[in-house]
Amino acid sequence: MKRFRIIILLFITLVASSCNEDFLDKSPYGLGTFWNTAEDAELGINAAYEPLYFEESYGRGHFWLSTAGDDFIVNKNKTAVINMTNFTTNVNVAGYAKSYWSDFYKIIRRCNDVLKNVPEIEMNQQRKDRILGEANFLLGFAYFQLIQKYGGVPFYDYEAESNVNEPRLSLEDSYTRVENYLKAAADLFTEWEYAGEEMGRPHKGSALGLLAKVYAFEGKWEASKTASDQVIDSQQYELLPNYQDAFSTTSENASEHLFSLRCKPVRHQGTITSIVHLPGSITNGSGWNYFAPTASLAKAFEEGDTRRKATLVDVNGGEFKFDGTTTVLSKDLVGSWGTDYICVKFAHPYQEKYVGWESGLDIPILRYSDVLLLNAEATIMLNNGGPANRDLGVAEAAESFNKVRVRAFNGDASKAIAEPTFNDLVKERRCELAFEECRHYDLVRWGLAEEIYNAGIDDPRGPRNYKPSIHNVFPLPQGEIDNSNGVLEQNPGY
Repeated sequence: MKRFRIIILLFITLVASSCNEDFLDKSPYGLGTFWNTAEDAELGINAAYEPLYFEESYGRGHFWLSTAGDDFIVNKNKTAVINMTNFTTNVNVAGYAKSYWSDFYKIIRRCNDVLKNVPEIEMNQQRKDRILGEANFLLGFAYFQLIQKYGGVPFYDYEAESNVNEPRLSLEDSYTRVENYLKAAADLFTEWEYAGEEMGRPHKGSALGLLAKVYAFEGKWEASKTASDQVIDSQQYELLPNYQDAFSTTSENASEHLFSLRCKPVRHQGTITSIVHLPGSITNGSGWNYFAPTASLAKAFEEGDTRRKATLVDVNGGEFKFDGTTTVLSKDLVGSWGTDYICVKFAHPYQEKYVGWESGLDIPILRYSDVLLLNAEATIMLNNGGPANRDLGVAEAAESFNKVRVRAFNGDASKAIAEPTFNDLVKERRCELAFEECRHYDLVRWGLAEEIYNAGIDDPRGPRNYKPSIHNVFPLPQGEIDNSNGVLEQNPGY
């Protein structure tokens, strides 16, 4: 995506939104020449991606509320978000949260502009369908991110574009809208993967994979299995042989990545995800040390599980390679840290050469392993397994489950589980998807958050006071409620 073109587009959008027909009897200068060509359509959809790269979006923003889980903690004095994720406040005044909300509604507005204008452009139909598919996919994705955090949300509709201050829909209606966007995207997409200039754009597998996840959050297990089966049966995707390669600059184009944020290895053309977990004392002062893994996560990995070393390193004697130099860590070196571990999952680009705090690493958002485990989960649920029957083995789930598990042990088939249980599934998702914005939201949808958070085992925060009736969602950003003049209603209990 060419930044200068996006800036021009944003300027045009701002001009268009700040004028009205009562004031001007003609379109603002330049607006009449936009949304007329195939290139305009490409610029329009490219602009919809830009907010994902913002610092409080997928730079570091997606980590903040994920610290409500038991995998990692906020490692700096960020009082507002710490209080929210410790479940000790009834208000959301975290500035980042308002940014996250507004950033995702920027995506939503820009995608609606695409859906409104691109159908009227004369251009190659396959190209048009791909662009409209991307707009629908990004709408489903953006709304799903907000729903996970806040419950039912307000929806913007370009067919009623003057209605910009709408009340929230119910959770059920919100999910239905997301389903419809993703189903529309899957129908519009003809490709299961892209090559060349289109590589990295979402495709049919992205839409169906995310749809399988949405259905799992709704507890629609038949639908989740059907969608994930379609992804698997396409035979277009496979896991990389080595887990750590999924987060390497050498494997960013692998078919394991169903949807990633594509970056360039050039400063200011990527995200800052790679640097936010590392302490400055071992990165020549560049580490931001915002987040630290818990002992609870470290102990979840079995002996021989390669994902542990690829995910975290012990500060008591663990080794960390940065800018070509391997350092043996110690508490004296790392300093005040909060836990005994640092996250290295996104640090691969720094091993041989430090290229600036924006490493250029593609950030995987939806991986094939997630879809495989969703498929195994749906199968377990459909065979009477689940939170109420956690030790029931389900042989039918073994194939998709063990593709993920055996890869984690370097292909050792003896590690396969013939009849995986729900407990096995919970552990596998945790180890496979640590720091990928899954653990907290998984525990909430399974109804396990209260049990785990209030026990506080191997979590430096100790037992917390989690109440599902309140804390299954976070409080809406107070600034957004104020801006709505009371149209937005806060979640119950806050």
